[in-house]
Amino acid sequence: MTPAILQSSAWLLLLASCNLVASSTSSHSRDESVFAESYDYIIVGGGTSGLVVANRLSEDSTKTVLVIEHGLIDNSSLTLIPRLGLQYFPNNVKNWNYVSAPVETLLNATFNVYIADVVGGSSLHNGMFADRGSKADYDAWGALIGDDTWSWEGLYPYFIKSTTFTPPSEELKTHFDIRNNALGYGNGPIQISYPTVIFPDYRNQTLAAEAFGIEISDAPESGDAIGFCWVPQTLDPKTGFRSHSRVAYYDPIASRSNLQLITGHSVEKILFDSNLTATGVKFTSVQTNQTHVVSARKEVILAAGAINTPKLLQLSGIGPRHALEAAGVEVLLDAPAVGANFQDHPVTYLRWNVTNLAFPNDATIAMNASYNASAWQEYITNHTGPYTQGTSPDAAFIPLSQLTSQSQEIIDQARAQNVSEYLPSIYLNSSALLKGYLAQRDIILDHFSRTDAAVIEIPIGTTGPGACAVEKPLSRGTITLSPSSPQSQPIINYHTFSSPTDSLLLTSCIRYVRSYYSSPLLTSYSPTEDFPGPAAQTDEEILAALISAGAIAPSFAHPSGTCALGKRELGGCVGKDLLVHGVRKVSVVDASVIPIIPATHLQLTVYAVAEKAGDVIKGRV
Repeated sequence: MTPAILQSSAWLLLLASCNLVASSTSSHSRDESVFAESYDYIIVGGGTSGLVVANRLSEDSTKTVLVIEHGLIDNSSLTLIPRLGLQYFPNNVKNWNYVSAPVETLLNATFNVYIADVVGGSSLHNGMFADRGSKADYDAWGALIGDDTWSWEGLYPYFIKSTTFTPPSEELKTHFDIRNNALGYGNGPIQISYPTVIFPDYRNQTLAAEAFGIEISDAPESGDAIGFCWVPQTLDPKTGFRSHSRVAYYDPIASRSNLQLITGHSVEKILFDSNLTATGVKFTSVQTNQTHVVSARKEVILAAGAINTPKLLQLSGIGPRHALEAAGVEVLLDAPAVGANFQDHPVTYLRWNVTNLAFPNDATIAMNASYNASAWQEYITNHTGPYTQGTSPDAAFIPLSQLTSQSQEIIDQARAQNVSEYLPSIYLNSSALLKGYLAQRDIILDHFSRTDAAVIEIPIGTTGPGACAVEKPLSRGTITLSPSSPQSQPIINYHTFSSPTDSLLLTSCIRYVRSYYSSPLLTSYSPTEDFPGPAAQTDEEILAALISAGAIAPSFAHPSGTCALGKRELGGCVGKDLLVHGVRKVSVVDASVIPIIPATHLQLTVYAVAEKAGDVIKGRV
């Protein structure tokens, strides 16, 4: 870890830089103890999506907006300096400290669930991957809900609106053959760029991928996120800092008189009248436990994320009857879709030993004190160099037909599976959820047969592939209240690999990576498989080796889908207008609404959804 090998003088410079970082961002100085009795809009959650919507709604000076956020503002270097955020993850920001329910298929292990408890949310807490899914990923949404405005063509303008792209230097672009479409970006608040240093072996990995048959995408941000994709970061090239939701969307407009942010408060309940129309919220100070009630004249907007948004709806009496009754919550509306459809990208991290890496490489900054001190000096002096790099600047997104020669067999097996054998019980008790899932499965299996839709992501570092992530899981999880303590963390049930198809995708990826490492252009690295190890050959052996070593995580930190877009009769929680079915004046604008998880990291997708949500909400009559 960097501080451990920094010389004491450099460490003092790091501490001094914290003051520089803090002074470079807008302060939040409004008296939070003074607030109005009512606002036009109340936004629950000042994270990645909530601050986007707050910005757009408060553009109308005649409308008042209140944002209530559990976390506080964090201006520390660990949130803004890319390399430090990566090295100290997940402790670079305060977390909710949630833990999953035991995952039966993973030896009943439990897993930490990383959700940032800070203003700006997980946009301060991620790997800074600034990618988008393929056109097919988002067209699947439109097909599922029967509305093209939620397809690629409907979302693409909001991908553009939310971002500004600064291309890499001509030297980096030419040497590494970096390919992006600058027209896929606009003049938006989120700054997208590449680190100023890319390590030499990335060029070899690009050449090896192409020789192996992985096509290099010319425009991954424009709907062609298939094959080897160069991926920029949410990085402000002018400052060298992470570009996140708060510095991009809130800090520049924090002085608006019609916008108020209250931090350090927890919303306990949405308040409804007898007609199930939301009238406001009840919220409590985390520090003093003092409770307040504030009214919403137009709408309560939920932006608490895919774990806490369904939790709040359930605490408010909107959710699956059995879960609410078990927690002692009065049932206002039996809504099985609230907390169902939980999706993430299960992932295994790979271990291969390689030699003859160029200097420097991904490991140098942590292993070489002299290089690290020099890199740090460059960063604090010029805000350039290796400390501007978060995660690797590339990844391969692989269709099933390229992943394995057994693609048709996998499709046939998935179609023949009895879904009642692997879906959570709530699906079997709700005809709407079951119909909706079967519609999802048809779309996903169609993607399995296509070459323009990925089923696996393989991030590629200087040492080669670093992970296999399942991008189109058929398993579904649930989020429900804890019966014994409903106000505490909910029960987070991933149900990872409940569908055996998902594990087949993972083991196919292991074999694919083995073939990749055996390609001629990588022989100079003398790659040897450390884990799961060459002795594991069959699907069962590979999976058993991964599971027994605890090498599979149910989450790539991409929780989504728990208040999904969709028709009510197909298990949808919110309609195309983002309003929650069955109640009035409550909408959802975060990753909860994603109906089918796309083959991408979710950050830019959430920004696009939130930008679209701002227009949808402003357009209500």
